[in-house]
Amino acid sequence: MSMNNGVANFSQESLAQSLQQTLSPDAQQRKQAEGFLQSIEQTPRFVVPLLQLVNNEGTDGNIRFAAALYFKNFVKRRWAQDEESAEELLSADDRRVVKEEIVGLMLTVPKKLQLQIGEAVSIIADSDFPEQWPDLISTLVSRLSATDYHVNNGILQTAHNVFKGWRSAFRSDRLYTKINYVLSQFTEPYLQVFVTTDRLIDEHAQNKQALQILLHSLALLCQIYYDLNCQDLPPFFEDNMAQFMQTFHKYLVYANPNAVSDDDDVAGDLEEVKASICEIIELYAQRYEEDFKQLPQFVETVWNMLTTVGKEGKYDGVVSKGMAFLRTVVRNPQQRELFASGDSLKLICERIVIPNAVLPESDEELFEDDPVQFVRRDVEGSEAGSRREAAADLVRGLLDQFSSETTQAMSIYIQKGLERYAANPVGNWRDKDVALFLVASVAVVASVQALGATKVNELVNVPDFFASQIVQHLRDTGSDAQAPILKADAIRFVTTFRSQLPREMLAQALPLLGDHLAHPNPAVSMYAAIAVERILVLKKDGALLFGPADIQPLAESMLQHIVATFDRAESPQKLAENDYMIKTAMRIILACRTNILPLAPAALAKLAQILAEVSKNPSNPRFSHFLFEAIGSLARFSCAADSAAIGQFEATLFPIFQNILQQDVAEFMPYVFQILAQLLSVHTAGGALPEAYVSLLPPLLQPTLWSAQGNIPALVRLLQSYLQIGGAQLARDGHLQPILGVFQKLIASRANDHHGFGLLLAATQFTPADSVRQFLKPVLTLCLTRLQTSRTAKFTRNLVHYVASVLCIEPQSGAGVAMLVDAMNGIQPGLFASVLQNVMLEAIPTVVGRIDRKTVAVGFGLLVASSRFQGDPACAPLTGPVLEQLATMLMDTGVKETKTLADKLIVDGSAAAAAAAAAVAADEDLDALEIEDTGYQASFARLATLGDIKIDPCPLIADATRGLGQALQSAQAAISAAAQQQQLSPAAAQFISAAIAQASSSQ
Repeated sequence: MSMNNGVANFSQESLAQSLQQTLSPDAQQRKQAEGFLQSIEQTPRFVVPLLQLVNNEGTDGNIRFAAALYFKNFVKRRWAQDEESAEELLSADDRRVVKEEIVGLMLTVPKKLQLQIGEAVSIIADSDFPEQWPDLISTLVSRLSATDYHVNNGILQTAHNVFKGWRSAFRSDRLYTKINYVLSQFTEPYLQVFVTTDRLIDEHAQNKQALQILLHSLALLCQIYYDLNCQDLPPFFEDNMAQFMQTFHKYLVYANPNAVSDDDDVAGDLEEVKASICEIIELYAQRYEEDFKQLPQFVETVWNMLTTVGKEGKYDGVVSKGMAFLRTVVRNPQQRELFASGDSLKLICERIVIPNAVLPESDEELFEDDPVQFVRRDVEGSEAGSRREAAADLVRGLLDQFSSETTQAMSIYIQKGLERYAANPVGNWRDKDVALFLVASVAVVASVQALGATKVNELVNVPDFFASQIVQHLRDTGSDAQAPILKADAIRFVTTFRSQLPREMLAQALPLLGDHLAHPNPAVSMYAAIAVERILVLKKDGALLFGPADIQPLAESMLQHIVATFDRAESPQKLAENDYMIKTAMRIILACRTNILPLAPAALAKLAQILAEVSKNPSNPRFSHFLFEAIGSLARFSCAADSAAIGQFEATLFPIFQNILQQDVAEFMPYVFQILAQLLSVHTAGGALPEAYVSLLPPLLQPTLWSAQGNIPALVRLLQSYLQIGGAQLARDGHLQPILGVFQKLIASRANDHHGFGLLLAATQFTPADSVRQFLKPVLTLCLTRLQTSRTAKFTRNLVHYVASVLCIEPQSGAGVAMLVDAMNGIQPGLFASVLQNVMLEAIPTVVGRIDRKTVAVGFGLLVASSRFQGDPACAPLTGPVLEQLATMLMDTGVKETKTLADKLIVDGSAAAAAAAAAVAADEDLDALEIEDTGYQASFARLATLGDIKIDPCPLIADATRGLGQALQSAQAAISAAAQQQQLSPAAAQFISAAIAQASSSQ
């Protein structure tokens, strides 16, 4: 490498040592190493020694891999510059060095490292190419070699990393400009390499080592072919289609013992080539059918291939992609005749679908040896897909065009399988396994993850099949001892068809599924957990199918079974791998609502024990999230049923939380802060803060905690709870100043300024007016300074909302108006009118959220109506412009009315109705609670069971328009004058008049 090391703050040896320690099994050693790396990665030219380690052949292989992995994640974190952030995450010099060196690095490092560096290339190209990286393609092309295929493979891998993002990208002018830029420089050299590679494969047919390299090149060439054709058919490829397709067909039928993978379970390069070719011809069949004259030839070839290919795992990708191609073709009405004969359908079912519907022996072994992986792959799918999934998709493709014929053909095989099973249940259990799989394949017409099957084949009686073939496997947990997979099949059937089975059948199944949570086979118990969890969120006519009264009698035994599963775990990692179980525990608690109270002490003790165990070494983000959701939901509903329960929660959880904070378990800290916020919020507002929380406050304000981005939203939410419960106490005891210091830090960052305003709103809402008056001037000074140095639309919008919240203080006396104007003019005489005219006016219509818009309407309405405003020669002329903007904001129905479901507009306008609707909406949020992978490090995973603190400066006003009308009733003369002077548009004048009239009529 040609780079010069410009780093002075650390040595390459210390960097290598820290990278090696990130792979240590010792959690504390890993944490220290990661902390050191984070502390030095902002050093100028940090990437230089990092990439040198990756490239150094004399460095230990584990360290090189750790360096490559760290570099990839470093690029993920720091390359893309956030437009809302003023901070430069990576210097221009470092960016230049990386782009100069990364292509050369891709050509020299081993394949294992190439994959990591390649991902970094993809991220950089997505951000910079071609505008800030115009020479990338020319650099790649210039390094292509006629003889060195090690180099070529590095170049092709780099090109694929740059292009592959186009596959999932939405069409746009920028995307097409980028693709055309590549096509203009890359296609001719690509064709030359393609032709040369084909020739060399023929020439080296007997040289196994050379073939391996060349077939890897061909696999990359096929992937790039798909990349370049995925959005549209370029003229170059249309002109050369015959040549390309001839070569693709050649390798689809290519047979050479020297090219076949030696590992029966892992696809080799030839298998990858064939799978990629199937992807290409599927793309062409789907998108470019009219130009794809070779389609019939490929249909026949793929058909023959699928009927002759071996059952080894290495062929799974080829088979899956081949069936996907046939599915695409059969779904096309114009190709119907290819499959229209009865013999064709019979042959597809008999020779392609049925053989690939059989559960592979490797999957049977996985079911026993690694049940978590088996279930996860089945439920969530895998990148490569499986033969079974592809077979089911092919059946659905046939159903699209030949519904009755396919159903009839498949029914014959299903019935035969059920008969063979009935004749010998122990010996022929696999026949029923296939039959159940085929029933689901034929019956499901449409499905979504949240509901299972949403539309079924009218020729399949799902409830009847459930009664005759499924319930028998659920009645006794001890049945099917020789074939637990059949139990898993039966449970999976219930999960798949839960929306199609009548309530009485689900009510029959639910306790049986609950019993299977205790099944000794882990896969069966996991499938049971998934089924229970999915049934508990089913709704009919907007209401849960099974309410708290239905679930409470089952809850204790189900939770005990789940707990017993966790008790059998051998280590924290083993305990945490089963996120399906903890999610079901969370759902049971949520489904019981306040009826969970009798079970709360035992449930809390067990959840706390699990938390203490997994906090030793967090390993599964999904498990962690659902565990904290379970704790949060248990606290929420237990304390709602009995506020005295808060003492038990605090006594049980505080010691564990304290240990998490002392041990600096970064992954759990945001969750701990959120649960603390929830527990604190249970205490009486306006009373004394409990001593435990008072002693915790100073550590919470330490800068080190706020330096972790993931902590910030959770800490802000916790401080909001402090202010809500003990705002007056905090002001009296001098704690407001450090809290406002946090606000100062937050608004200095574009990424966090909205959190700063959330904290400031709470301080303004929940502390005495005298305290607000004292801090208002310095706070506004900070805001105005930020406006001058780094003004953004988001910051201005939040400032407008905050100003409005101050204007709403003591509306009868006008104290808020006077407080704000005095504070701002105290900074500089006449400043308020200037800021209003030049900054806030244009931002008023951009405010979103029901409460925010209402606050702005009422606050600025009170301002305009005040004698302070009308008596100020600089302010009074702004009457019309302010009202115009308020009317624009409220008349714009296209503006998002809500930030959350709990912000729904209340029709009858009463505070009681508002509270009731908010509670219902919050419950709806919990019913829909569905967490995807959240990640640990920099991201913040919000607990849905916590909810937001609703900060409403005018809680007695439910409707923004009516509130504006009420505020303006005393200013009608000024409004008329503004209208006469044409400061108000006719539409705005009419809207304002109607608002005042509406307010008058409601009094």
